[in-house]
Amino acid sequence: MGKLKTAAYCRVSTDKEAQEGSYEMQESYFMDRIQSNPDMELVGIYGDKGRSGLYVDGRPGLKKLLEDCRAGRIDLILTKSISRFARNMSDCANMIRELRTLGVNILFEEEKLNSQDTTCDLVLNIFSAIAQEESHSISQHSIRSHEQYALEGRPYGRISFGYRNAGGNRWEINEEEALKVRKAFQMAGQGKSYSEILKALREMEHGEYEWKQKRLKHMLTNPVYKGDYYSHGTVCLVPGKPVQNRGYRDRFYIKGHHEAIVSPELFDRVQKIVERGILINYKRCSEEDREFLEGGTQRVDRKKCEKDRTADCFSQKAGRRVLPCEH
Repeated sequence: MGKLKTAAYCRVSTDKEAQEGSYEMQESYFMDRIQSNPDMELVGIYGDKGRSGLYVDGRPGLKKLLEDCRAGRIDLILTKSISRFARNMSDCANMIRELRTLGVNILFEEEKLNSQDTTCDLVLNIFSAIAQEESHSISQHSIRSHEQYALEGRPYGRISFGYRNAGGNRWEINEEEALKVRKAFQMAGQGKSYSEILKALREMEHGEYEWKQKRLKHMLTNPVYKGDYYSHGTVCLVPGKPVQNRGYRDRFYIKGHHEAIVSPELFDRVQKIVERGILINYKRCSEEDREFLEGGTQRVDRKKCEKDRTADCFSQKAGRRVLPCEH
């Protein structure tokens, strides 16, 4: 009988885990285990560093592993635990069933489970459900932590394009990127179309930043560029699936958090232009739109909110207060 073509799958879900060497330790452990076993032939170590275990689509390492299994290159997969392999019970069960039909066995070390043993299906489902609930619990804890940061007037997550970290939760302007932000707002304020603005930004771009209309529109409507910070516009009610926050959780607005790249007046003008749809490439400007662009003072009618929405608002000077929705 020939050797078992063996692969291992490793995953760490956070940058902290990656920094602490968790991924490398998993990789080294499985490499040694497979190479020291005379009945196993190492096919490869597959993995995803800093990736959530909720969905297969976001894990290129796991997708490559499944592709190689379908191609008949793998007989056996070793992995640390069910939670490292998949936190979504449905995905986990579907992958196990598919691999079983392909004749590929998975050994989950912590649970001491073998996927080819059908009597283990119930146990696998129980462990998968626990892993999914644990993921949900971690997600909720993360949301509460982010809300606490916002309550303290501290932004979290990635710093917006145009700024860089100045330390101590402070942002400072990145002049190289800010030039592009100002260019985009200036052109938008003149009523130039999205395609014209994108063309100008791409001509200015010398890095890896890829300009697309969705990203441009997000930038043009982000209050961060007038010096304010808004968070929790979207929330994850189900882990990994963000939705518009329509009162599900508190929203937070920090006024004057950092130096503005564009003036509040230009920012507000661009909001009205975006709302009118003037920047849409195929839209022909109406007479009213042209008058607005020339005069710059036309009032924009806004739809009344179906619900009264509020956001917790902070000012560096005034402290905390609640702002009603302006729509």
